[in-house]
Amino acid sequence: MLGFGTIILEQFDYEFRILSWASDMQPLFGIVLGLAGLALVGGSVALNRAKSAPQQPATAQPPQQPGQPG
Repeated sequence: MLGFGTIILEQFDYEFRILSWASDMQPLFGIVLGLAGLALVGGSVALNRAKSAPQQPATAQPPQQPGQPG
């Protein structure tokens, strides 16, 4: 929110106080910060989906009988 918010606020000559030190680096800093935030959220969602996915049991193969090709 801060990253993409800085891009919008910059157009109106406003800025987040916490990011006022980066005003010379706008809009690139806002874009990079926003993309980093999206990557963190996306990674978190992907990890949560992987943890909550049901585990598939390994399929057991029947034992081979002697004389059958394998």
